Amino acid sequence: MSNRSITSQSANTIRGLLRELRPHQWYKQSVLLLGLLFSRNLFSIPAWRSVAGAIVAFTAVAGAVYVINDICDREEDRNHPEKRHRPIASGQLSVPVAGTFAVGLLFGGLLVGYIIDGWVLLVLVGYLGQNVIYSMFLKEVVLVDVLTVGIGFVLRAAAGVVAIGVYLSPWLILCTFLLALVLSVGKRRHELETVSNPDSTRESLGVYTNEELDQLLVVTMAVLLMTYALYTFFHAETPMMFALPFVFYGVFRYHHLTHTTAVAGRPEYLLTDRPMFLTLLVWLLITVGVLYQVPVHIMELL
Repeated sequence: MSNRSITSQSANTIRGLLRELRPHQWYKQSVLLLGLLFSRNLFSIPAWRSVAGAIVAFTAVAGAVYVINDICDREEDRNHPEKRHRPIASGQLSVPVAGTFAVGLLFGGLLVGYIIDGWVLLVLVGYLGQNVIYSMFLKEVVLVDVLTVGIGFVLRAAAGVVAIGVYLSPWLILCTFLLALVLSVGKRRHELETVSNPDSTRESLGVYTNEELDQLLVVTMAVLLMTYALYTFFHAETPMMFALPFVFYGVFRYHHLTHTTAVAGRPEYLLTDRPMFLTLLVWLLITVGVLYQVPVHIMELL
């Protein structure tokens, strides 16, 4: 084999390994920033360092989970219209190479978590265990599959909180869990519409119906809005309800997009929708302004 062939093969393997990390899924780690925002540590450099380390650790462990899942699901993925292009399913990566990569990611992620804080390590181990159980059993159990995805997002939020040593609010747990459920149900609905033979990719997907998923989506959205509304009104020391209309619009906009576009299947593309992006931006500005009393500080400077 020529040096050029070896170089080309190595480059192809590296590209496959990078694709296995799912860079388009890294948006999920933004959930770790919620603890910074709502604990009023958004402008604390030490807190940012801790959360940044937790994000790196979670990205590595999540990458290991993706690789393990792709190894286990490679036969099913070959029957999926999109997943069949994944590096392991397509044959770009061999199972031994992918497995070694997963072990390295796992060790590195857990080590970083341990360095940050023992609680971060514990959350990472919990996330790993949850995903192993999900891959082996729970992903084929109707309804439990989407609930498990929600728990994964809660663990991300918990990691961001324990990394900076602040109180883990039940409101944060509930809202994160419900938002993840909305996205997960929307994704299942998209998969059911686009996959010609759902049973060939995932047994549980073939059990769902469009009507059932539509109802689940509406119910979950309603509970999410009610929970966030209650949070804003119980947050008596700051007028958090000012951001409430934008939360309602954002949820309604997502419901509209799930029925008119393919964005539900790729939540990472949500921010390419200009109204959704502007809504999130305005919500963030209002939330920061209220929590950090920005208008008060501006008035003091005048």
